Amino acid sequence: MQKREATSQVSSKWVALFMSVMLCLVLRTTNLAQSDNAQISGFIKDPTGAAVPGASVVIKNEGSNYERTAKTNDSGYYIITALPPGFYTVTIEAGGFKKFQQTKKKLDPNIAATVDAELTLGEVTETIEVVASVSSVQSESATVGKLLESSQIALMQLNGRNPVLLARLKPGVRSNNSMSEFSFGLASGNFNINGSRTQDNLITYDGAVAIRTRANGTSIGTADVDAVQEVQILTANYGAEYGRSGGGQVRVVTKSGTQDFHGTAYEFLRNSALDANTWSRNSRTIPP
Repeated sequence: MQKREATSQVSSKWVALFMSVMLCLVLRTTNLAQSDNAQISGFIKDPTGAAVPGASVVIKNEGSNYERTAKTNDSGYYIITALPPGFYTVTIEAGGFKKFQQTKKKLDPNIAATVDAELTLGEVTETIEVVASVSSVQSESATVGKLLESSQIALMQLNGRNPVLLARLKPGVRSNNSMSEFSFGLASGNFNINGSRTQDNLITYDGAVAIRTRANGTSIGTADVDAVQEVQILTANYGAEYGRSGGGQVRVVTKSGTQDFHGTAYEFLRNSALDANTWSRNSRTIPP
């Protein structure tokens, strides 16, 4: 009887150890998959420029209604991390001040954003609304890159419908392949980014590495254009946390769910019978 109890206790310990290891692996995988997340931070001040401590800050994703909250510290500073890319509404409230609200704040993948606010004296029931303007230059980091959003991707005629190939739209990116040779396959685009070798570039899908290092830079998969939210091309001065590459970075971010029901219906017809005649065929003389 004692032997059986001892065996049962040992088995329970091994099960507990196994479950702990699996939990750590799951958490670690989750952290790696969130590498395209970013943060929003800023300073809250009153009309005299003094810090406003204890102000309530609410950040809401306009697509999914996902919310995060924070309080400003003694310096009037707040920071909210691990936010997926998208458009956000930032709401700030403090006693004795009008409510501040900024909408349409664009958060790019893995690039921190700043929302500073100067509160106005008044009742909290009053609201000062600000609509964020789209800036062509981002000043939050020294990263040189280009971001292609879902609206641009949807309207482009992309041969092969491989979102990685959109990197050619960025200055400093060239490829030995012509656009007509691109296809929906395990290709990395054969890019030279700012003079780098094609093998020195990195492709990621939602932060996961998508390059086979033992296959001379071949992609391990292809994302569907209709499932892509953004394509970010980084050519120079990107942060050390990206790593793995001495060339450029092509980062594909897929779409996530929103609060609204939506879908897509499409049909693609590619038939050579509908192609225009070639110059040589039109130049021929047809006998009577």
